[in-house]
Amino acid sequence: MKKTLLTLVIAMAFNVGYVVAADAKPAFPNPAKAIASQIYEMLGENNIPEEIRGSKAEVRVAVDRGNHLRILSVDTENEAMEDFVRSSIDFQKLGKGTYEKGIVYRIPIEVKK
Repeated sequence: MKKTLLTLVIAMAFNVGYVVAADAKPAFPNPAKAIASQIYEMLGENNIPEEIRGSKAEVRVAVDRGNHLRILSVDTENEAMEDFVRSSIDFQKLGKGTYEKGIVYRIPIEVKK
């Protein structure tokens, strides 16, 4: 009886220690990943022109105070790709999240064939 009680007390002590050591902070996604996924959704909502299929671009964006995307530059060799990206995501409002203002995010974009 004493061994069972002692084992139960030790097991409960370990469980309490495990619960106390667990981090209770909510896990927020990385802001760059959250912005990239929202940009991919914005681009996917539009019909993708055939002349940009197979093109790649690196887009540099920043977030302003109103959580709007501001395109700083689009680095690509295809002019149609640049026009498509600018018309699709420039000045678009981001969804809820904690975005750092004044940080330049580099988002790689590739349109599959």
